[in-house]
Amino acid sequence: MQKTLFIKLSIIIGLCILFAVGLSMIQSLVYERKNYASSVIQEISTQHVRPQELMTPFIVIPTTVTPECHEVQTSTQANEQKKDCKEPYTHLIPVLPEQTQAKQNLNVSTDTYQRGIYHATSYKGTLNFSQQYNIKANLSPDDIHNLYLQTGIKPRQNTNSPTVDAVTTNDTPQQSDRIDKHFNDIQLIIPVSDLRGVSQLPTVTINNQEISASYPTTPLLLGINYVTVNLPASVLQNGSLQVQISLPLVGISEIQTIPLGQHFDLNINSNWHAPNFIGDALPNEKNFTSQGFDAHWQNQYLTINNNQTLTRCLHAPLQTCYIEAQYNTDNGSNTEEVNDFIHLNSFGVDFAEPNNIYLQTQRTMKYALLLILVSFGTFFLFEIIKSTRIHPIQYVLVGAALLVFYVLLLPLAEQVKFWQAYAIAAGACVSLIGWYAYYILGSVKRAAIFTALLSGLYGAFYGILTTEELNLLLGAVFCFIILAAVMYMTRKIDWYEIA
Repeated sequence: MQKTLFIKLSIIIGLCILFAVGLSMIQSLVYERKNYASSVIQEISTQHVRPQELMTPFIVIPTTVTPECHEVQTSTQANEQKKDCKEPYTHLIPVLPEQTQAKQNLNVSTDTYQRGIYHATSYKGTLNFSQQYNIKANLSPDDIHNLYLQTGIKPRQNTNSPTVDAVTTNDTPQQSDRIDKHFNDIQLIIPVSDLRGVSQLPTVTINNQEISASYPTTPLLLGINYVTVNLPASVLQNGSLQVQISLPLVGISEIQTIPLGQHFDLNINSNWHAPNFIGDALPNEKNFTSQGFDAHWQNQYLTINNNQTLTRCLHAPLQTCYIEAQYNTDNGSNTEEVNDFIHLNSFGVDFAEPNNIYLQTQRTMKYALLLILVSFGTFFLFEIIKSTRIHPIQYVLVGAALLVFYVLLLPLAEQVKFWQAYAIAAGACVSLIGWYAYYILGSVKRAAIFTALLSGLYGAFYGILTTEELNLLLGAVFCFIILAAVMYMTRKIDWYEIA
């Protein structure tokens, strides 16, 4: 008898190991379906529209700098000198807004972009920017010099030493350099990472004067896509600009905003109930209601840091600085001569699906081995306590039925809601195993006890899955309760006598 008990336990342990291997195979199927769904969403992004990354609109003044010629010594003799004249170069003078109020009203849907049973979470809405600028139409060299000092750029050294380059194009021009400002080409830049999501050009109102936006004919900035507004001289006369921008936008999955200016405030409200806040800063305030959520950002440090980084990039000669956007669609730009790649801070929202079926299926499978152990352990106790004989083949069939639950759960969850798929798969497997248990255990009462136990396990596991923040704690408590129950039920068994 002792040998028979040892063999039976060895068989049960071996079956558990075998089913663990089967679970790993099912889990690989879940990963495969998950990766395929991700590839479909990537295809939708490529063919339609990508996640959007926006930058605060700002004004640029194209400027040509002609450095002053300097006398440099060509040999050890003091009287042998020549003039060193550097080539003129063009850069952009940024004028950042003093105040920006940004509002994003987004309607999120999962029905816009679909490929069979797969879909991408898309959003559509209107972005409103309310900005204030203070710009002079007659910037002097001192004004330009002070503008760059405010952004943290050090002035260029003024020296006639032959060992020091008289013109360093990545520094501030000197007051003595000739500066030609092209005010006829002054522009308002409205950056949008994927212009395919802009259904129509934005409406721009400056000092109560509506001005048309257009696509740039000759891009001034590398790495970002944008629409531009040419500012007429009439709006620059008093120097104070009140800018209102209404931008219709479509995107998928997530949206991020890069803050610029002296004071930046962002408000996002949406009908989505499960936002995931992403980026370099969380919202200062957030509110969740039955209609969706509302979030507010204001981070002065990130804004000032972006101001300095962007100004350094725009001050470089044109086509030598590249702005690395997270979702860049400007793949045709020639970046061979680029010597500076910059990254700007951003924050925003990821419209994650609250019921990710692949994630929930993976979480469900974490308790699969415990379910098999409890089922096999219950049968084994019936063998010990009630002297019921159960063949290893019957263990195999019951274990296979438990594995079929996960095979059913995944494809059902891709067609219907997860809780419905869980209920259908669990109900089918519990009914099958309960019916089969009647013939194994030879008693309606015993089969009913086992069926009720199995149903309770599936119900408890689903309850643990739905409490995302406490699932680990509840899972640990549940395992403890099961272990305590087994120890209580077997406390009076004399295992030596049974052997």
